[in-house]
Amino acid sequence: MTQYLSAKEFRERIPKISKDLEKWGEIIVLNKSKPQFKVIPFQDVPSDMLDRAASFQDPAQPDLRDIEDIVHKLRGIS
Repeated sequence: MTQYLSAKEFRERIPKISKDLEKWGEIIVLNKSKPQFKVIPFQDVPSDMLDRAASFQDPAQPDLRDIEDIVHKLRGIS
């Protein structure tokens, strides 16, 4: 559940933000009643570029592993 905090409340809660994120999932910080930014828990992203691209796969785009295989075949690399 999203929690909304004023900028002042957010600054005061900085030491407890990681526990708050576990409880709330995300925090939206407001300044003068307008959203300024969203704080979300860090997600571990694969370090390998192809694995990272696969985790954000767009169904309208070709698979990068297929493209890699084609490029290697064209270059004669196995």
